[in-house]
Amino acid sequence: MRTNYVAPHLAWLGLSALLLSGCSSLATDPQPKGAISRPTAPVIALVLGGGGAKGYAHVGVIKALEANHITPNLVVGTSVGSFVGSIYASGKSAAELESIAVTTADSELTDFTLSYQGIIEGQKLRSFVNTQVNNKPIQAFPISFAAVAAEKHSLKKAVFTEGEAGLVVQASSSVPNVFIAPRIPDPKTSGQIGKKYIDGGVVSMVPVDAAKALGADLIIAVDLQAGNTSQTATTPSNSIWSLIEQGYGGYRNNSSATSNKSGPYTQNYEAINNAEIARADVVIRPEVSNISSIITVNREQAIAAGVKATEQKLPAIKAAIAKAQADYYQQ
Repeated sequence: MRTNYVAPHLAWLGLSALLLSGCSSLATDPQPKGAISRPTAPVIALVLGGGGAKGYAHVGVIKALEANHITPNLVVGTSVGSFVGSIYASGKSAAELESIAVTTADSELTDFTLSYQGIIEGQKLRSFVNTQVNNKPIQAFPISFAAVAAEKHSLKKAVFTEGEAGLVVQASSSVPNVFIAPRIPDPKTSGQIGKKYIDGGVVSMVPVDAAKALGADLIIAVDLQAGNTSQTATTPSNSIWSLIEQGYGGYRNNSSATSNKSGPYTQNYEAINNAEIARADVVIRPEVSNISSIITVNREQAIAAGVKATEQKLPAIKAAIAKAQADYYQQ
């Protein structure tokens, strides 16, 4: 059983306003829809970044936090971070998460297809998440959760805090030209089919700013991008992780190539993400530079790296929590 180290869980507004079939996005304004009024204790957010197969390290981070009786009351994720984060926030323990991580085959999450929009349907991923969270909508999770995606055509950031978990995780993880971008209906515009959304890593690889917009007082961020990405010459060319890595690589290249042009890539992609990560209170960087982001044979190694990196940061995490509590109660 989890022991809350900090505050009780958040309660999202309007829990009865949406059905499972609908999700709502919010802009990062000072008080976005989904943010709450002043709670009874500081809001501690765990922010989980993207990184393909390196994302197994997120499980290790959660495992170490749980072992030290630290439970966040808000989880925000991008891409694989939204995948791990949604299952955790739905009520799974670290042990259950680890079991899922080491036993789930890639084939359980991927459904290849022939389409000009992409080569992976995404329905298997959506169904898997919904099964793991017992078909609960996001707003019913015991730990508040948000997933970051991007509108396909405008590349505007979208932060989902309500609706069907599997659908928003599918959107957050949908690398363009690899996954077919799902449509997410807006419950405020009944009868419309909704916009298409793509992988959140396009606009926010480690979504610190989304957590701030949702009212976080303290942000613990997990960055999987540090160091060089290890590759292997024996990786199958049709590996799902290989395709995802190629998709991210395309965005990085586009960012650099179009840095002097108008449009969404007007600044350096890496610099923008690094600046956002720096706004976290504590940053955990598991040593996964020697772990490939494109194959999943090193799951246990990635989990262990997450545990180790978190244990090294425990003094900083506990000090930050103590400061957040002191600052909060002095207001």
